[in-house]
Amino acid sequence: MSQETDLQVMVMSQLQMIEHAYGVAITNKEEISGWIISATHNSREILTVALALNNWVAVNNPGRTLTISQHIVQQIIAGTVGRW
Repeated sequence: MSQETDLQVMVMSQLQMIEHAYGVAITNKEEISGWIISATHNSREILTVALALNNWVAVNNPGRTLTISQHIVQQIIAGTVGRW
C-alpha cells in the first residue's frame, strides 16, 4: 500500500471510531477524509485532528446522522495543526 492509502485508511478508521463511540453515521466521511489528508503532513497530525473532531462530535452530537461541514473541519484543522 502507498503512504497516501495508509493515511486514508487511518482517517477512515478514526471517523468510524467516532461513529461507533457516539452512535452516529457521518454521511460525508469521504469528503472529510480528503480535507484532513490534504491539510496534514503525517499520522500524528491526522490523529490530532481526529481527536479534536471527536471532541467536536461529543459536544455537538445532533442525533443519528451527522454531516460535518467543510467550514467546521477547516476550523478544527486550523486550530490543531495551524494550517488549512
